Formats: sequence, structure tokens, C-alpha cells
Amino acid sequence: MHIRFVLAIALAFAIAGCDSRPTLTANTPPTLESPGANLPVTLRPYNWTDSMGSGSCVNASTVYQLRWRNMETLAEWWRKNHAGGETDSSIRKSHDAVQLKYAFTRSADPAFLDWASRTRRGAIIWFYTRHCVTFVGFARDTDGVTYAYLNDNNRPTRHIKIERGDFLRRWRDEYGGFSLSILNPPVPPPLWPRFTEAPAT
Repeated sequence: MHIRFVLAIALAFAIAGCDSRPTLTANTPPTLESPGANLPVTLRPYNWTDSMGSGSCVNASTVYQLRWRNMETLAEWWRKNHAGGETDSSIRKSHDAVQLKYAFTRSADPAFLDWASRTRRGAIIWFYTRHCVTFVGFARDTDGVTYAYLNDNNRPTRHIKIERGDFLRRWRDEYGGFSLSILNPPVPPPLWPRFTEAPAT
């Protein structure tokens, strides 16, 4: 009789179980940052002047690119050692001097910026009169329109958005169509928890 009682208790525990595993709920992955090369505001560089009072917009945009690649030491060195205006040839020579790998266009090729946007790399571009800014990506806004997002080192706290077609036309016809993007991969997108433990009931 005692054995039957013990077996009955054991069977009851086996049926009831004693599962200590938490109940997990799958999370929906967030959309990627939009625009893609979205450096935190506190890290976006401001333009600076050289000893002659000339702005350093190309170099400031390069610092943005380096920080977005998590190359902070080189970015700080660049800021201390580069100033003044640049041409597309001189900025490429500066990249070559420190063995940075990059891709560039002089022909306002939209596919180049599509690639820079899709891979979250961003790029430096000639835009506005005698000026260089950071192209941070294309993105569709809530109005359903696709815009180019730019970060201007003279006012870097907010992005400037320009409708894609208008932006590409101006880049080609008014500002020469130059762009350069460093090939090193950007920082990874923000982490997100794949599962969340369901609250106890």
C-alpha cells in the first residue's frame, strides 16, 4: 500500500510538471535607423577655420565619416592636422596618405549615393556654394516622399531634408556631382532584444 501511494505521488508530479523555464515573447525587429548614417548629435563635428580664416567643411565632413566608422582616434588626429579648403583631388590625397580605402564619383551618379545609403555608410558631397556636407542617406518620410538627408557641419544638430529628385538635380547641375565614401564598415545598428520574458501571472 505504501509503494502504491509513493508511485501515485510521483505520477502526479510527473503529470503536473515543474517547469521553471520562463515564458518568452518574440520581439519584432525594429526598422533600421533612418536615415542610415545617423551619428549621435553630440558626435557631429562643427566646421572650423584655419589660420587664414578659411572654413574646413570638407575636413569636418570627413571627421563625421571617421566617427561613423568608429575610427575616433583618426578622427581626432584629422581634426588637429587638417584645416582649410579642399578640392576633390586634395581630399583624396589626404585619404591616401593615411591609407584609407574609399570609393568616389565625380559624375553625380545616383547609384553611388543609393549604395552609400543602403550600406549605411553615408558620404561627403559638394553641396551649397563652395561647401561640403555629409550625405547621411535616403529615407521615405511619413508623407510617402523619399528625401535625401544631409548633415551640414555649419549647423549639425539637425538634418536637412531635400526631396530626392530635386536633390539629385541640384547635386548634378549646381554643385558638380562629387561624392566620396570611406569603405570601412559603419558602426553596427542598435541592438535589440530578440525575446522578452513574459510577466509572471
